[in-house]
Amino acid sequence: MLTMGVSELNIEEQIQNISNLILDQLRILYQQFTEQNVNNMQAYSKIDGIKSSVEDMKYKTGEYVLKVSEGLINSGLYLEILTQLEKVSQNLSAASYRYSVLTNKVKIVDQILQNLATLMVEKLIAAITNIMEAVRLLSINAKKASEKARNVVKIEEEIDDLYRNFELKLFEKENIEMTFLMLSKDIADRLEDCADLLRDVANNILYISFLRE
Repeated sequence: MLTMGVSELNIEEQIQNISNLILDQLRILYQQFTEQNVNNMQAYSKIDGIKSSVEDMKYKTGEYVLKVSEGLINSGLYLEILTQLEKVSQNLSAASYRYSVLTNKVKIVDQILQNLATLMVEKLIAAITNIMEAVRLLSINAKKASEKARNVVKIEEEIDDLYRNFELKLFEKENIEMTFLMLSKDIADRLEDCADLLRDVANNILYISFLRE
């Protein structure tokens, strides 16, 4: 079992802060998918603004990891986690923008596809919440941290099922407008990419927790 120092605590606190920003992005995206009369371009603007904050925090935290890396066993894993979370944030911004275009320009909404995309976002909210809890527990109870991380791996499998269902329903549609097809597929792809990235974050947290158990 490895002891941890101030550097690890600082880095893990920043990872939690970044994860919290991603949770904010997901909540706004959820509102876009579920609430009537949402100004989608305004919602996208908020999500994209948060993405800029995530990128800034990732850069600063990464710089800190490199500065203290000589005393860190997990510096490589921390840097991977930061990059993976940044990509999640970027994907959410891209999904929000495409949804804004879909509703404002194409003006086609399919309820079945909408429901499946909403379920994917709900699962992503559960995944990022488990990641935040796993990172918090790393300094308290590594075994419980690994349990939370494993939850994320299970959630990713559930999102995969929803994604396959989404694709199936999308391609079953007849006389589909190409712009609607491309934008809908890209939104689902981005959400599925987020799930894969969060699973990778969870696996990296698992490696850190194994060293601390």
